[in-house]
Amino acid sequence: MSTVMIAYIAIFVFTLMLIGLFLSAREFLKVSDDPSKVVGVNSDQEKHKSKQ
Repeated sequence: MSTVMIAYIAIFVFTLMLIGLFLSAREFLKVSDDPSKVVGVNSDQEKHKSKQ
């Protein structure tokens, strides 16, 4: 493989890493903004209420 090809692959992998980081940060901020929006939280709270 030529040096240019390796550089293109490195840039591609770096771009994918940045996209993954952006999506992970967006999901984290969405969940930390309002945890009650997470699927299953309300059903878990209802289970705990019914046990009391």
